[in-house]
Amino acid sequence: MKINLSLSLPISAVLLSCSLNASGDDDIELKTRLQFGVIKNDNSSENVFPSGFLNFDEGLNLNRAELILEKMPRTNIKPRIGPFPGPTPDEADWGFEVNLRYGEDAAITFGLDDDLEINKGNERLYLMPQWFLNGYLPIGDGFSWIAGSWFTSVGYEIGAPVDPPTAFYTHSYAFTYQPVKHVGVMGALKLPLNRESGLLSTNLGIVQGWNNLQDNNSDKTLIFDLRWRSPDFRTWLDVENIVGYEQSEEGVTDQTRPFNAVSTSGEKLLRRMHSVTLNHRFSPSHRMAVNAVYGFQEGGDLVADANNPPGFLITEDSRWYGANLNYYFQWHENRQLGVRAEWFRDQQGAHALLPEGIYRALTMNLSWWVQQGLRIRPELRYDHYSGPGKPFGGRVPTVFFGEETEQWVASLDATWFYSL
Repeated sequence: MKINLSLSLPISAVLLSCSLNASGDDDIELKTRLQFGVIKNDNSSENVFPSGFLNFDEGLNLNRAELILEKMPRTNIKPRIGPFPGPTPDEADWGFEVNLRYGEDAAITFGLDDDLEINKGNERLYLMPQWFLNGYLPIGDGFSWIAGSWFTSVGYEIGAPVDPPTAFYTHSYAFTYQPVKHVGVMGALKLPLNRESGLLSTNLGIVQGWNNLQDNNSDKTLIFDLRWRSPDFRTWLDVENIVGYEQSEEGVTDQTRPFNAVSTSGEKLLRRMHSVTLNHRFSPSHRMAVNAVYGFQEGGDLVADANNPPGFLITEDSRWYGANLNYYFQWHENRQLGVRAEWFRDQQGAHALLPEGIYRALTMNLSWWVQQGLRIRPELRYDHYSGPGKPFGGRVPTVFFGEETEQWVASLDATWFYSL
């Protein structure tokens, strides 16, 4: 095996080469990702959450400095991504990926990153967001597997700044309410289907809940999905689900953030989330994606004390649901306009940091690939909230005591991709 020294491709080509290349190779690649940005709101507070997602403060943010070591297996199907055209490989193959990250995009894995002494009291953290083995077996029309820690397959957006599908610097409310990553195993099977009807696959995974290496109960969480691709590969349909008992241990809510529900009687409390995404490319220049989500958390019987914000512990069955429309116009090989419109409702205040109510947002940006592997992205976002709280302009990190029901956020970020 050898180390690949080639330069990385533009971002859209990077994802296609990673996810749609059935041939694979025996190369081990060492890649880097560096992302930083400047973000500013229109009110007196320095707090840009939730519009900024993991960026709480205005100003310059180092989102991530990453090293990625990987070997891709030869396969015609990938867990979390789905099937793709090409011959069915006759031989089994294997691969792996290890990510090391330093920065402020710090959705930590309970039982791993938060136990590192070097992270205590710091805003920029050292993380291992992904570390997994994956492989292919010549079973049926193709079977692949993944085992370890990996970004979730539930939802439209992912935890890496690659486009597609993450074309915006700020994230949707659907992403704010979904899991980020899992520790567990997943298998993906390409299902027999006439080529004229497209491509079809199903995935099934068993994981340690949401963002957990350690779980506080003996019940595992299931992830399952169905993925269809049109014969011309221009239309993708993904139906994704996660279901499991996710109650918090009394006094320890880190495992289940941002949804905290405690049963003093030991009753198991169900959480589930469902996501449907439709992608379609109208032409080489125009594409769109529509994503709809629904989530549910069963309430517990323990009420938070007065030192915690309202809704910190969920005491009644809570639901969240919404939809976002994403449209992209690439009028030049290195320039793309993105527009995202959102409607989202938190019905009973399920999120530990957000009040119940209806959230609406409109985001526009311009992605410019200045050169091979370097993207600069100015972005403007408007959020509006209807409900009993004021989620914008409040104290960090709690926004229940905010000042505003609407917020403008402007940002400029740069991402550098490079293969060593």
